Amino acid sequence: MEQQPKNTETKSEHKKTKKRANVNVKTLFSPRYRGVILTFIFDIAVCFGAFWLAHKAMFNQVSVEAPLNYRNFIVPIMIIMTGIPVCMLALFNCYNVVWKLAGRIEFIKFVASYVLSYCVLLILKAVLWAAFNVQLWGTQILLFVFLAMIFTAIPRFSNMLIGYFKHVQRGNFPVSQKPVRTVIYGAGNIGSVLNNRFVANPDEGYTPVAFMDDDPDKQGKSIGGNLVAGGLDDVERIIDDYSPDMFVIAITDITKSQLKHIYEKISKYNIPIKMLPPISDANSTANSALALADIKIESLLGRDEFKVKTELVDMSVKDKVVMVTGGAGSIGSELCRQALTFGCKHLVVFDQNENGMFNIDQEFRKKFDTDRYSLIMGTVREAGKLAEVLARFKPETVFHAAAYKHVPMMEIAPTEAIKNNVFGTKNVIEQCQKAGVKRFVLISTDKAVNPANVMGASKRLAEMLVQTRAADSDMQMAAVRFGNVLGSSGSVIPTFLKQIQEGGPVTVTDRNIKRYFMTIPEAVRLVLQTGALASSGEVFVLDMGDPVYIYDLACNLIRLNGFVPNKDIQIVISGLRPGEKLFEELRYDQEQVNNTIHEGIFVTKLETIDRVQFDKNLAELKKIAEKEDEVATEKKVFEVVPRGAREQAIKERESSLRAASAEAKMTANATSDAA
Repeated sequence: MEQQPKNTETKSEHKKTKKRANVNVKTLFSPRYRGVILTFIFDIAVCFGAFWLAHKAMFNQVSVEAPLNYRNFIVPIMIIMTGIPVCMLALFNCYNVVWKLAGRIEFIKFVASYVLSYCVLLILKAVLWAAFNVQLWGTQILLFVFLAMIFTAIPRFSNMLIGYFKHVQRGNFPVSQKPVRTVIYGAGNIGSVLNNRFVANPDEGYTPVAFMDDDPDKQGKSIGGNLVAGGLDDVERIIDDYSPDMFVIAITDITKSQLKHIYEKISKYNIPIKMLPPISDANSTANSALALADIKIESLLGRDEFKVKTELVDMSVKDKVVMVTGGAGSIGSELCRQALTFGCKHLVVFDQNENGMFNIDQEFRKKFDTDRYSLIMGTVREAGKLAEVLARFKPETVFHAAAYKHVPMMEIAPTEAIKNNVFGTKNVIEQCQKAGVKRFVLISTDKAVNPANVMGASKRLAEMLVQTRAADSDMQMAAVRFGNVLGSSGSVIPTFLKQIQEGGPVTVTDRNIKRYFMTIPEAVRLVLQTGALASSGEVFVLDMGDPVYIYDLACNLIRLNGFVPNKDIQIVISGLRPGEKLFEELRYDQEQVNNTIHEGIFVTKLETIDRVQFDKNLAELKKIAEKEDEVATEKKVFEVVPRGAREQAIKERESSLRAASAEAKMTANATSDAA
C-alpha cells in the first residue's frame, strides 16, 4: 500500500514527460522550424552534390589518378567536407534569416561562413596527411567550397537578384506599372539598407534612382548601384536628371532644425517628401514592415526642443498636491498629464467643461490610478467654490490655465472676457493666498504684450494682478507668457487641415501675418520648470524660436497632404479679423529680459504698477462688466491698458481688407480670362 503513491507519481511524471515530448515534436514541425529544417536538409544535399561534382571534375579523366590513399577514405572525407560548410552556416546564424529581406549584413555572414569553411578544410587536409598519410588536393577543396557556396546562395539570394534585375530593366515597363521613382536623402548605413530594401522588394512600389548627401566625400560615388548625385544645393539639377516622384529622408537621428532645412530646400519643387519612422538600427529597416511616414508640421515649426531639467520639475510638482484650473482645456489637460507623469502626490483637475472633464477622466483611467487625481466641476468666477476646493485638498502648487482664449469671440463678448480672465484670476489668487498655497503660476500669452484685442488686454490685466499681489504675499507667484501652441482646439492648424480635407480653399487673413508656435507638450514642460522659478510676480517668457508666416504654414500643410498650393488647393486671403495684429510680441519694448538657469526660459523686469490706482480701475471695470455694458467695458479696458496697439491694429485691418479685396478681384479676373 505504501508503494501506491510512488507508482501514481511515477505514472504522472511519465505522462508529463510524454506530454512535453509531444509538445517538443509539435514545436519542431511548426511553420517557424519547418523552414529551418528544410533549408538545413537542402544545404546538406547540395553540399553532397558539390562534393560529387568537384570529385568528378578532378578525377573523371582516365589519365588523372587520385592522390595517395584518397579513395580508401573517400566516404569519411565526403561526410566531413559536406558537414563543415553546413556547420559554418549554422555558426553564422544563416538558418534564422528572412532571406527575402536580406541585405549587406546577411551577405557578409554568408560569405564569411564559406571563407572559414575553406580555412578549416585546409587544416583538415594537413591533419589527414600528417595523421593518416591521406593526400587531399587543395584545388578540389577550393572547387568544392565554390560550388557549395553557389548552390546554397541561389535560394537565399534569388529574390535579391530578381529584384535587382527588375530594378535595372524597370525602364521598359509600361508607364502605368512604373513604381515611384525615389531619391534617398542620406547616403549612410540606413540609406544603403533602404536602397537594398527597395531593390529587393519591387512589389513595395519604390524604385531608388539616386542618393543625395551633403558629405562631399560621398558625392559622385555609387551605393547599391545608385549614384550619390549631390547635396541639397544640387536639388534642382537632381530633379532635372532623375525626375523623382518622391524624396525619402533616410536619417533617423535628425533634429528639428536639420529637418526644417532639408524640407525648405526640397518642398518648393512640390515633390512629396517622406521619412523613416524612428527605428533602432539598420536591421530594422531591412527586416521590419516598411512604413514611410509623412513629415509632421510640428517638426517644421519652432526650434529644437530643450532638455528637461528634472530638478526644476521636481521642485514644483514631485510629491506635491497640484491643482490645475482649466484642467480640461488644451494646455490645462497637458499640465495634468505631465504633473501625474512627473510624480505629483495628488492632482486636482478643476474645470466647468463637462465634456472635457469626462474625456480626461476616460483617458486617465487607462493610465493612472484613480486615487491619484480628483475631478472638480466648477468655475473660477465662484470664489466660494474655489475656497471649498482649496480647503479640502490643500494644494501646494496651482497652475491657473482657466481662460477664454479665442480673439474673435472675445471681441464680441468683452464683458465675458473680463469677468472670466480678469476677475476669475483675481478670485484664484485671493483664495490661494488665504488657503496657504505655496506656488501660483498664471498661464499668459504673447497677445498680452501691446494688446490689440480684448482677449490680450484681459490677459495683460491678469499679469498685472500677479505682479501687484505678489508684493505683499508669502505665496510665490509668476506668469508665463508664450505664443500659439500646435493642435489646440480651434487653432489655426486644425482649421487649415479641415479646409484641406474639404478640398479648400484654405483661408489666411493676411499674407504678412506672423505667429510664434510651440508644441503643447514642450510648452507645458517649460511651464512646469518655470514653477520652480516663481518668486515675486515675475513674468517669464518662453523661447519660442522664430515666428512663422501663416501663409507659408498653409502652403506647407497643403504640400504635406500631397497637394500643390494654389493649384490643387487654393489659398484665399480674407483680411485681418477684428483685434488681430500682423505680428505678435513676447515682451514690451521697455521690458528688460534676463536669462534664468534654464536656457529656454527668460524673465522680464516689469515697470512698477501703482496698485492703488490699479485697484481703483479694477473696481470700476467690474461694475461696468457686471452691467453687461460691452462698449463701456471695452473703453475702460483700454484706458487701463494703453490702446495704441489697438488703434494700430484697426488701421492694419482696414489696409488688409483692401488688399484682400484687390487680390480677390485679380483672381476672379484671371479665372475669367482662363475660361
